[in-house]
Amino acid sequence: MKIKTVIHIALFWLSLFSVNAQEKWTLEKCLSFADSSNLNLKTKKVDLLIAEIQQKQSKLNILPTINAGGTHGYNWGQSIDPFTNQFATDRVRTNNFYASSSWNIFSGLQNYYLKQRNELSIQETTHEIDIQRRNLHIDITAAYMQILLNHYLIEAAENQVAYSLESESLSKERFKNGYATNYDVLSLSSQLALDSAMLRQAKNNFEYSSLLLSQLLNSKDEIEIEIHSIESLEKGEISINREEFSQNPEFQLATTRINLQEYDLKMKKAQLLPTLAINSSLGSGYSGNSKIQVGSEFLPKPFEVQMRENFYQSAVLTLNVPIFNNGRVHSEIKIAEAELTKTKLNQEIMFQDLRNKVEQLENEITNEKLNSKALKRALEVSEKRFEASTEQYESGVINVQSYIELRSNLFKTQADYYTALITLRFKEKMLKTLYEK
Repeated sequence: MKIKTVIHIALFWLSLFSVNAQEKWTLEKCLSFADSSNLNLKTKKVDLLIAEIQQKQSKLNILPTINAGGTHGYNWGQSIDPFTNQFATDRVRTNNFYASSSWNIFSGLQNYYLKQRNELSIQETTHEIDIQRRNLHIDITAAYMQILLNHYLIEAAENQVAYSLESESLSKERFKNGYATNYDVLSLSSQLALDSAMLRQAKNNFEYSSLLLSQLLNSKDEIEIEIHSIESLEKGEISINREEFSQNPEFQLATTRINLQEYDLKMKKAQLLPTLAINSSLGSGYSGNSKIQVGSEFLPKPFEVQMRENFYQSAVLTLNVPIFNNGRVHSEIKIAEAELTKTKLNQEIMFQDLRNKVEQLENEITNEKLNSKALKRALEVSEKRFEASTEQYESGVINVQSYIELRSNLFKTQADYYTALITLRFKEKMLKTLYEK
């Protein structure tokens, strides 16, 4: 019984493994996997972490600094004792203990502007991540849709080979019975060879597009995508919310960069304002050369006595008023103003390019819709003509060349229709990403 139980458990886990191994990759799964595995995206997220650290540091810059320290040393030879101001010739032990603090009370609002600017830097990096992720999603979607297209082309090519095999077999039978010529047999055999070569090329294209998807996903495992029926693609028109254009990451990035440049200008102008800072310190020290007479001997004063006697405190208030700095600040302000103008112009250029891209995509989508509808009608007609031509060829009404030509037209129309439909759905996805975040 125990052995049977172990076998049942083993078979259960093997079945689970088999199910997992055959799990198909949907487009959503591919995109989610890429978000967590793409190295370029990970690098950009590190930039975001750096921006967050810089923003946190800019907040801390407003606070005062406090430092403390101490020294312990010995002097040999003739030197001036820092506590007694007397020459010492023997070895002298010294100790010094201190604490200091500095605080920029007013820095012309530069620290405040820097904090605001660093907050915008986080937004800038976030928008750059969104753009990089969006572009990655477009590349993955293109590779995914190319795999779908190649799959449909393989199916069409397999049908062509099946037709060719059947036609070749039929022509050989008719040749034996005297109803067909050797030319007919050779023509159909040649067409079978061409169709087989096309099928092999379609499979090569499928394998290559699968490899591209694996590379984009940075996956070493073989990826088998979920294949949708052509009917589901025909019904799967993508809805686009054209009211959310402000969610476009390029739009948001351009706006953020203008705000960044405005704070750069404010920081340059703040250099014209006075600054006020306070520095304070306190400490004490010990010197082996500070002595008192005890009986007939001169001995160093006790450590605690010297620490009390040598205790000092200081506080310095510093006001710095910029008067003339060789015109450097004014030049930097002019440059910052020019950079702001340049950034606004770049924003207008970006908006124009984005608007042109959207208009071109909408025009291409409209044309692809009309093209795919026309090709679908042409495909339906080609299928009916091919069915009729098969009967006509078998009854001897049309020759082999006409039959081969009609069948080739059917395959070409199928390929054109599949390509148009896949291109339409891909461009709809692209347009959706431009309108929405």
